[in-house]
Parts: sequence; C-alpha cells; structure tokens
Amino acid sequence: MGLAIEEAQITLLIEVRRIGRQTTKTQRLDIAHQRDCLQGQINAFTRSATVHLGEGFNTNDNPKDLDIDIINDLNDDSEDFMDVSDALMTSPELTVIPLPSNIRVDQCTCCMAEDLIPLEMSLWEGQANDALHNLQIHLCNKAILFRTTVRRAKLQALKTRAWSQVMSVEQAVSLHASIYNKTRKQMLKLNLGLVRLQKYQPLL
Repeated sequence: MGLAIEEAQITLLIEVRRIGRQTTKTQRLDIAHQRDCLQGQINAFTRSATVHLGEGFNTNDNPKDLDIDIINDLNDDSEDFMDVSDALMTSPELTVIPLPSNIRVDQCTCCMAEDLIPLEMSLWEGQANDALHNLQIHLCNKAILFRTTVRRAKLQALKTRAWSQVMSVEQAVSLHASIYNKTRKQMLKLNLGLVRLQKYQPLL
C-alpha cells in the first residue's frame, strides 16, 4: 500500500504541475477529490505503521526536507512546479509516509523493525522493474508514432491529432521516469548494494 501511495503522490504532483494556476472549476473539483482519497489512504497507512514500527516510532517525526525531495524526483522542471505549488506544501501529495526508507535504517533499528527493510527493498525492486518496463513500452510507442502517424500526416488537422498522440505518450514517459527516479532514491536509502546499484542506474 505504501508504494502505491507514493506512486499516487507522484501522479497527482504531475497533474497539478500540468494544469498550472489557471484551472477550471471541474479541474479544481477533480484535484480536491483526488487529494481527499489520497489523504484517506495516507491516514490509514500511518495508523498501521504504528503497529508495525512499535512504540518507538513517532508519526510526527518526519525527516527534514523530504517534501522537497518528492518534488525533485519529478521528471520535470522542479522550479516551475514550486511556482505552482508554494501554497500547497501541506497537501497530501507532499506528505512523507512512514516507510523504513523515509524514517531511516537507524530509526528502524531503534524501533526493532529491521525485518521490514528487506521487505520494502523487494517491493521497490518490483516497482523499479515495472517502471522500466513501462518506459520501454511507451518509448517504443513514441518512436512508432513518429515513424507512422506524424510522418504521414500531411493535413493540418492530421498533424494536430498526431502531435496530440505524441504528447499523451510523452506524459506517460514522464510519469514512469519520475516513478523510477523516486524508486531508485528510496532503494539507495535502504543500502542498495553493489549488484542492485549496477542494475538500477540513473536515467540518462
């Protein structure tokens, strides 16, 4: 559930970044609904964390600067996003959830929750594989669109439709690149190890 929440946070951050400041009433209602759902998931996850992490864990002790860290994981211009999101720093998409990678390995040791670390690492590894697989698919789709739809579009209406398809695929590429970047960063916090470090390299 924790990884799904962080993926939902990234998706919502990108959506907020995409629509910018000039939003319609429908867009504002949609964002508000997504935030309500996300906040409910975060609240439920945080309550369950106190059970697994024990009495030594304090849900109010969030590591510093992790909300900015989430923004930096976006495969986008973080400065532009900060312009849009200055007033939203307490929004659920920027909330740090209590995963071992967020509360630090040494804190897990103090809470006697070291057994959660390899479990989280395994989940992150699966998410990294999924993100890389999805990136390959969407990059292939983008290449095919350029070689077929875009190249063959002669009329202006067809060109507009073709580039709209390309932009849709590009948004999917950006999403999965952001998810991979976030996943890799969390794995590094859990001591990735040389073998995984060579396997999960930074995106170019």
